[in-house]
Amino acid sequence: MAKQYIHTEVEGRKIKLSNLNKVIYPSVNATKAEIIQYYMGIAPYILPHLVDRPLTVIRFPDGIDKQSFYSKDKPKWTPDWISSALIKHDEKSINYVICDDAASLCWLANLACLELHPIQYMMKNQPNPDHFIFDLDPDEALGFDVVKQAALRLKPFLEQYGYTPYIKTSGGKGLHIYVPIEPMWPFDTLTATVKSLAGLFVSNYSSEYTLQIPKAKRKGKVLIDIYRNHLSNTCVAPFSLRGKVGAPVSLPIHWEHVEDLEKSAAYTIHNYQEYLDMHGNAWADWRTKQAGLHDQKIKEAIALTDTSKLKTYLSKRDFSNTPEPIPEVPAGDQKRYCIQLHDASNLHYDLRLEQNGVLLSWAVPKCLPTSNGMKRMAIRTEDHPIKYLDFEGIIPKGQYGAGSMWVVEKGTIEWKEKSEKKYKFVLSKRKDIEYNLFRTKDNQWLIEASTDRGALEIPKPMLADAGKTIPNPKDYTYEVKWDGIRVFIELKKDKIKIISRSGRDITKQFPELWDRERFKAEQGLFDGEIVVLNKQGVPIFADVISRMHTAGEGGIHRASKSKPVACYLYDMVQLDGKEYYKESNFRRRELLDCVLKSGEYYRFSQDFPDGKGLFEAIKAQGMEGIMAKEKSAPYLPGTRCRHWLKIKVRSNEECYIIGYTKGKGDRVAVFGALHVAHITTEGITYKGKVGTGFDMATLKKYFALFSDVNKTVKPITETIEEESRTVWIEPVYRCEVQYASLTGNGTYREPVFVKLIDG
Repeated sequence: MAKQYIHTEVEGRKIKLSNLNKVIYPSVNATKAEIIQYYMGIAPYILPHLVDRPLTVIRFPDGIDKQSFYSKDKPKWTPDWISSALIKHDEKSINYVICDDAASLCWLANLACLELHPIQYMMKNQPNPDHFIFDLDPDEALGFDVVKQAALRLKPFLEQYGYTPYIKTSGGKGLHIYVPIEPMWPFDTLTATVKSLAGLFVSNYSSEYTLQIPKAKRKGKVLIDIYRNHLSNTCVAPFSLRGKVGAPVSLPIHWEHVEDLEKSAAYTIHNYQEYLDMHGNAWADWRTKQAGLHDQKIKEAIALTDTSKLKTYLSKRDFSNTPEPIPEVPAGDQKRYCIQLHDASNLHYDLRLEQNGVLLSWAVPKCLPTSNGMKRMAIRTEDHPIKYLDFEGIIPKGQYGAGSMWVVEKGTIEWKEKSEKKYKFVLSKRKDIEYNLFRTKDNQWLIEASTDRGALEIPKPMLADAGKTIPNPKDYTYEVKWDGIRVFIELKKDKIKIISRSGRDITKQFPELWDRERFKAEQGLFDGEIVVLNKQGVPIFADVISRMHTAGEGGIHRASKSKPVACYLYDMVQLDGKEYYKESNFRRRELLDCVLKSGEYYRFSQDFPDGKGLFEAIKAQGMEGIMAKEKSAPYLPGTRCRHWLKIKVRSNEECYIIGYTKGKGDRVAVFGALHVAHITTEGITYKGKVGTGFDMATLKKYFALFSDVNKTVKPITETIEEESRTVWIEPVYRCEVQYASLTGNGTYREPVFVKLIDG
């Protein structure tokens, strides 16, 4: 078929367009005319990422289901007004097209150049790149949620090194993170920095992410692909189309929308505009956020800084491989302090006291004393820079002090006494304690408390409200709703105490849970649920209740072997003499995960980012439901509120009404509950009784109906509650019942009457 041409003019340039009706994306019937229209409409957004950059394109002249062409060289028929750049690669020189304006973009779109892949530098800065890229590419067996989680972990990781990361959909399976940098360093410097940075990140999640490209080595992991950051490699431009089914766009998005993103190909040629209209250009300030390469900045900063007071601190750290603060000694003294929890080779606390521009530092292996006369060993460490008052993060493996660190307390110091061998002070967040800190030998010190403070009180547990729908993952995380016994686990004086929801001591019932070695802390109060699991990992409520009521030392011992329990912990409200009620749910759980050594009997109740997926999995297992917990919420003892939501899996069934109990109290004139059953040709199966779901009007209405039904003898063999108060009737009526789950003997748990079906 002969080509059909149309002549148009864009920004004063005459362009000949061909075969505008040709279908390029068959699945969505998108034609070349739509491709050109898309690129003309998106020109103000995409051109800032193309101007003055050598361009590689992927052409699909006959549609994405036909042969494609990967093109770097400028075609011979290229109009004279199209910019280009001749670049030498080893022994070969390539004359690249450069897309500097909307007319050039229209010309490329007419060639069905769906994918535009610019080089990472502008010609005016050649050969120094102005950004680097992390391409998150999941193994085929992984879902998109793990890619989103990787991106959301990378964001704060990169930010702690002074970078501003931006994110876009790839239009395929993964996500792309771009980081703008100052164009001051060549590619070999950039690639070394990025490789080191990515290696540090992956070392903290070695079971989940990899830098290894071979598929055999990345099985079950997300590839953090850093290999696009080379002179000869490129990545698809922001706002470029992709040559894939559905006409997806590699669309820049705002970080707060990552959790709600369902797939990387979510935005297409047909719906991208809706996102832009609603949320705007997520990368609008891209060029204003250029940062220097962190390791190069560090070298320059150290060379210019007076670090004479921090020589030891400086000598122990490679600041290109750790996010810790670069040494500097400011003038003045604001009498500040901080206490950090440091999960290094051993979990310990770091006490840091400001004096003369540095932080005097001690590692306290257990915890700071909180009761009168209590003493704790403290190891004097090197002085730290003032910026360490706010430092939180992960010190990478292989570095001095490797491990996670949290600031658990900050305030000011009231000095009582200071000398080289002794310090006496009061901390603003612990005004009822006076501390004596004195040296015993070399770097060994003792810290002693003088106080009339009593023990922390055990609160009532926080309670969840009922939720009908799964809330937004932006604000909530999701956990399994464990069907067991709610407890506080109190760790105190090297002993475990188990306290029921009502405040009763039930420690003796569960000898499996007496192992205090599962906790790296000295003292604590942890919130959780004790369950007995079947072989499929499903909680059996009747079994854990049986365990709680087992009597006698011998019986308890035998039951611990035949029906062992597991305690899933999901919150921490006290730790080492400090209350954490006001901390966010996210922070409390982060610290709980740190101090708990999960094993057979104590387990951390994992949270999941995909509430809908978890709910469906729980439903398929026949379990009770899920919990949705607000990430930023405090712990409110004894309060039922919507910071925690329980979303139950409930099922509906039809069954026969085979009797009712005589009413009492305000139901004395009607019935109390209905006995229901399944009836088949094989017999009758008792399903329990249902007494909720009625108002007084329906109670009177249905009682009148059931009173007219013929009475009969007991039709079942089971012994039931309130049998002497039961009236058995012929199974004339059927009803619909909603219930949470089935008990071990097949009756309904938490049944609710829905409606009468027929007679």
